[in-house]
Amino acid sequence: MIAPALILVRHGRPVIDPDIPPPQWGLCPEGRDAVTALAAKLTRLGIKAAISSPEPKALQTAEIIGQRLGLAVEVEHGLGEHKRPQASFGTEAEFQANIAQIFAHPHAPAPGGESAEQACERLAAALERHKTRPMVAVTHGTVLSYYVAKLANCDAHDLWRSLRTPDAFVFDAEGALIERL
Repeated sequence: MIAPALILVRHGRPVIDPDIPPPQWGLCPEGRDAVTALAAKLTRLGIKAAISSPEPKALQTAEIIGQRLGLAVEVEHGLGEHKRPQASFGTEAEFQANIAQIFAHPHAPAPGGESAEQACERLAAALERHKTRPMVAVTHGTVLSYYVAKLANCDAHDLWRSLRTPDAFVFDAEGALIERL
């Protein structure tokens, strides 16, 4: 197997509470169990560092993984989700339509926020600041999808629709996708 360098992880399934903003959601029990199962799969990769978005669902994901791997988790603000503070979650149909627009117009800033391209650049810069490899980085679905799609030369929206909670993508040192766990 080609040596892994970067493992990008989408956080586990959160408790969805319409009365709480999504950036404040934590993991649900099923999400914790799924992350524990993912952490067991990651043990074979020789991971030496763990970083995470500061959002509770991502940080809790990283902490479960870090505990299994014997690693402390460093918070990295650059791993945060695509910034769209004026967008509401709304109904499932509204949410899906909003996400489709983000991927259809990746250079257009979200109201009060950043474009998908800007989020991708922010994520890339955050990953570059951390040199230890192999490294696991826990982030969020939209920004992860756009970043991975650029590396893997695939459609970001299709990738986003296929994401699981959690999900993991293993890359080599040149940025080539080795496997999806």
